[in-house]
Formats: sequence, C-alpha cells, structure tokens
Amino acid sequence: MILRLLSIFLLVFTLSSCEKENPTYSFTVRVINEEGVGLPNMFVEASADVPNTLADFSGKTNENGEITFTYQYEAVLKVRATRGSNPPTWMGCNFVKLEANKTVLVTVVVQPYDPSQPGC
Repeated sequence: MILRLLSIFLLVFTLSSCEKENPTYSFTVRVINEEGVGLPNMFVEASADVPNTLADFSGKTNENGEITFTYQYEAVLKVRATRGSNPPTWMGCNFVKLEANKTVLVTVVVQPYDPSQPGC
C-alpha cells in the first residue's frame, strides 16, 4: 500500500515538474505633463535600441494618459511619447525593464519640444 502511494506521488510529481512556464511581460506607460496630469491621445512608442528588434510597440494613451503592452520576453525598452509630428510639439522619454508575470509601470513626463535639443 505504501509503495503504491509512493509510486503515485512520484508519477504526479514527475509529470507536474515537466511543465514549462510561459511568462508574460506586461508594461503600462503613463504619460504626464510637468504638473503630473495624465495626458490622453499621446502617441507612445516602445522598442529595444537594437537593429531588427522584435520588440516594437506603438499606440495612443487612453483618457487617463495610459497604455498597456504585453511582450513574451524579458527586455529593456526605450519609451517615447509625443504629440504632433514633424517636429512634435511635445515629447518625453524613459526606459523600462520588463519583469516576468508583472505589469511594470513607467512614467513619461512630456515637455514642449525644443528643436535645439532633438531626441531624448
């Protein structure tokens, strides 16, 4: 009887330990102005600073100034928020390190774009 229970336990333990975890890497970008107010309809881009990257996200913030993305790998991404184009009227940048099975919050503070200081 004990041998049988031990065999069943070992079988269940062996089968359950073979499962691989597929973690997700989510992050929420919150875009605010210098006063800390969330800004809706800001264009957000997030990508790795390497050529031909698979990590390439974009979209617009919701009414609270937030947007959420999910990726399948651990990564460090550059995040940029803009309003207007060529040149933007507002811009801000930050970096985010993605963590397994967590939603990481990154805040981007945007300021009026200054053509004498392009980029982030």
